[in-house]
Amino acid sequence: MIVPLSEVGFEALIDQRRQSLRRVADGGHRIIGCVYPSFPVELFLAHKLLPSVLWADPSVPSAFEGSLQTFCCGFARNLFSQRSDNLLEPLSALFFPGNRCDSLQNLGDIWRFRFPEDKVLRLNYPSSKKSEAAIKYLAEELQLLSRAIEGFFGHPFSQKEFSRAVGLTAQFRASTQFIAAARLLQPQVLPYGEYAELICQFLTTPTPESLTQLEDTVATIRQALDETQQITTTEALGYALLHQDFDDFTSSPNTSSPRIAVIGGMVDPAAFAALFYKAASETAPNAEIVVDLLSFSFRTVFAHPPRLQGNPFEEIAKSLLSHFTEPTQEGLSERLIFLEKILAKFAIDGLIICEQSFCDPDGFEAPATTSIAEKAGIPTTRLYLDAEFSDRARLESKIQSFLETLTMR
Repeated sequence: MIVPLSEVGFEALIDQRRQSLRRVADGGHRIIGCVYPSFPVELFLAHKLLPSVLWADPSVPSAFEGSLQTFCCGFARNLFSQRSDNLLEPLSALFFPGNRCDSLQNLGDIWRFRFPEDKVLRLNYPSSKKSEAAIKYLAEELQLLSRAIEGFFGHPFSQKEFSRAVGLTAQFRASTQFIAAARLLQPQVLPYGEYAELICQFLTTPTPESLTQLEDTVATIRQALDETQQITTTEALGYALLHQDFDDFTSSPNTSSPRIAVIGGMVDPAAFAALFYKAASETAPNAEIVVDLLSFSFRTVFAHPPRLQGNPFEEIAKSLLSHFTEPTQEGLSERLIFLEKILAKFAIDGLIICEQSFCDPDGFEAPATTSIAEKAGIPTTRLYLDAEFSDRARLESKIQSFLETLTMR
């Protein structure tokens, strides 16, 4: 059972995720730790491995480590520090992305060198997602990954387990897409922090038990929306967001509370929610995050599930390439157009841009993002933060000042 964010501190939520992971490990599951949110979950489940996203731990300072170059991002440093201090839960293997960013590429290489006893797997992604060549390349890389998994563990790819995995992830995305659409229209249906932690919990332990909590939440929200006859509109918006095509969709939220959008890379959404609520409590307690475009939430939720027909590796490749693009991928103009539409159509009052420390992709994209908001007349603030949110007092003060400005407007 997920404890609401409003009732505990963020550190308690991290401990809650660890306890969930420990329970499934004690139940006999082989765990593969994933350092990247867009990972081939169906492939791992088809090999009888349980993939689990690795999260930054706010209690572990990511001090400079001799094996890491100075440009290694704060998120990568924190994960490496956890492993150096033997604080990671027991893992059967680790998964690193290739061709995504220098920092994660560096981390995977150094990890193999420093911890040769760890089984390390890598999937090389294409830089583009818009061509048949990219799908073919990624499908071949997925086949190589599948063979490596079978070589490590002796578990061949199972079509039966693959079918179960597709059903699980399809329902996860359908549920979270519905909640995201409902919150964009009426954020009061569920606090952002609880929505974020539902996503994080599933990414930590993608099991039927985690899915049950999501489905129960959706049922409660549907009941509330049914009373206001908003279910059809919400479903239509979810479909529009998934296909990134809502030119004909209009919405006029009836609220005077500041409506905030958040964008950025590898930022734990529940961690940010805790920071935001603390800051807002003194200046704008009714302010709410109505949409985020963070890597660990929106970019994992709004993707098409693999189909059961056809070559499974090609279907997984298509699913991975349908994820909303990362700052590490080509397609900046596409992301900016999408953001421009979000800001224009959903009464966004302010935009918070999160920049992970030492993350070049975040830093390069932030000015263009700020420019889009300025053209729309929407105030922005840029938060430069590390994976542990160590400078919380400064961050809270900056958010408070930003919300005060919005309230006066």
